[in-house]
Amino acid sequence: MPSERRLHPLSIFFNVGKRLTAMLLPLVVVLAGRGSNEDWWSVYAIGLLVPYAVFVVVEYLSFRYRYDAGELVIREGVFFRNQRHVPYDRIQNIDAVQNVLHRIAGVVEVKIQTAGGKEPEATLSVLSLTDLEEMRRKVFGAARQTEASSANGPAAHRTLLRLSPQELVLYALIENRGFVVIAAAFGLLSEFSYTANFMERIVGEEAGGGFFRRAARVLFVDGGVSVGMILYGVAALVGFLLVSRLFSILWAQVRLQGYSVVQVGEDLRAEYGLFTRVTATVPIRRIQAVTIRDTPLHRLLGRAAISVATAGGGSSEREKTAQHREWIAPIVRRDDIPGFVAALLPGTDLSAFDWQPVHPRALRRALTRALIGTTILTAIGFLALGTNGLWLFPVLTIWSYIRARRSVRYLAWTITPDVVAARHGAFVRVLSIAPLARIQVVARLESPFDRRTTMAHVRADTAGGGHRIDVPYLPVETASLLYGRLAAAAAHTEFRW
Repeated sequence: MPSERRLHPLSIFFNVGKRLTAMLLPLVVVLAGRGSNEDWWSVYAIGLLVPYAVFVVVEYLSFRYRYDAGELVIREGVFFRNQRHVPYDRIQNIDAVQNVLHRIAGVVEVKIQTAGGKEPEATLSVLSLTDLEEMRRKVFGAARQTEASSANGPAAHRTLLRLSPQELVLYALIENRGFVVIAAAFGLLSEFSYTANFMERIVGEEAGGGFFRRAARVLFVDGGVSVGMILYGVAALVGFLLVSRLFSILWAQVRLQGYSVVQVGEDLRAEYGLFTRVTATVPIRRIQAVTIRDTPLHRLLGRAAISVATAGGGSSEREKTAQHREWIAPIVRRDDIPGFVAALLPGTDLSAFDWQPVHPRALRRALTRALIGTTILTAIGFLALGTNGLWLFPVLTIWSYIRARRSVRYLAWTITPDVVAARHGAFVRVLSIAPLARIQVVARLESPFDRRTTMAHVRADTAGGGHRIDVPYLPVETASLLYGRLAAAAAHTEFRW
């Protein structure tokens, strides 16, 4: 039987430090709230960290892993033993995360993703860099890596994307991740009544209620706003947008510093991060779908974003390292998209796609659905604001028509001998491509409105989860043909992980 391995000895230090970090804020609150000598018990409670450290040592000694023929075996547990067998061909991705201390010590935290779900199948904290490379060779196949290297020579390592600081600035301006930070800060300031004081300066009086309640009273009850209020509001909005963009730029420069995607043989390796360095491996053969997304700002700047889906590779709130899969190209030049997609899905030529339109009456269907929502919103506005709320109807109707027209104009689909693709969206446009060999489930749907207008809806799902291909408003005959081709491909193609 192959010999079992331990984690790196520094695992004890990092696991204790991780728990200390989680306890830091509650500990500060306890110490700050200690009002007399009788509260020294709260300080003595820190001594509980000693038995916890002993437990971490025992946990480290009980953790083992080994490489068997065709599978990774992980054994852990002190009182309750747990042994997992993870076949190599089921492992989708291997993520390596290094914070500053990891990099100083030359170790790495490893997360193993399989097709079993969104959470990692196993987390190994921590391994040496040599052990990480060995794991990659064992899991993804040393023979395949050697074959790729001998066949392609130095070209086997090919850089597909490298984001400069200037590109990260554009990414930050488009995505505006700083909005979340500003919103959290705004909520915190509200707790200390700073926003209320700011509103009092605008309104010029003291009154109960929160910021939005006061604003609503000024607009709809107290007879409208003055010029001074408008100037205050415009200045606050401009300041908010500027500060949020600055926070977004700072976040992008720290989080995605040095972002690069390199093709190593048949694998993709994404690496990024200024303080916490993330290195992730995604086998090309296990990519389930590719999505190209662009907003009006993307199109104005000649950029787009590309994401990939792998089986079990969906991101969750707690797994921030899934970002390299969720957006493997956070921002990419439009001229570079065809080559990047061809590397992700070998043999795919975007310029050769023959896009097919949907039903000629699709605009009528889309507009009808939008008008139903417009009517509901207008009714709510009427109940809340009286006759003043009726002005919502013409505004929302015009907006619904513009949005529906743009959406239907962009809506299209295509199928080739290897892939199926669909695009949708009005202002934010999305183009999804899925290999036929990755299609798991195909559905042909008809609502009562579809049957009345002789339309149908086709959906195709991959192992990555979600409706990767979704085409509404198809003529019945076209939907039947598309469904038949997709179902035949899914039934007769041998699925490979």
